[in-house]
Amino acid sequence: MSQLWSEINHIVNVIVPVQIAGTTGLATASDIVNMANYKKLTYIVQTGATSANKPTITVYAGETSTGATTAIAFNYRTQIAVADCATSGGDVPSDLVTTGTSAGFAMTANKAGGCYIIEVDPSTVAAADTTDQTYDHVKLVLTNDSSSGAVQLIGVLAILSEPRYPQAVLQTAID
Repeated sequence: MSQLWSEINHIVNVIVPVQIAGTTGLATASDIVNMANYKKLTYIVQTGATSANKPTITVYAGETSTGATTAIAFNYRTQIAVADCATSGGDVPSDLVTTGTSAGFAMTANKAGGCYIIEVDPSTVAAADTTDQTYDHVKLVLTNDSSSGAVQLIGVLAILSEPRYPQAVLQTAID
């Protein structure tokens, strides 16, 4: 018998859709998720109304539910080839991009209905701990560049997949 999608994927609404204002350096942090019981983490960042602001997306790792403070490299794809995803071709994801560093990347401005798919590698999360490689907590941070005073409407889902101990009801990922 095959498992249901909801039995192998755990969805967490880590940033409820919010308006990010055009204030220099204003950061919106997601809830911290614990990857201890999962082998993969994917963030889905969705944009609604957009502006000239281009928040930078950065991923942080840590050992506790309050200590995800070490920026890490990650992979991502965008799904904003045209003005919005509802337009023909707007649902086609970009090539996979590796940040290569912990600096993150700036979102694209003025693309309503955009989607960013951020893949977090658990080995990169663990390796961020240079002492004993026990990091397994992760958060995503959106830092506004304040290129205009307008707001961005953004929501973020975390999808934890490949549970280490599969069961019908998945364990919590929020500490």
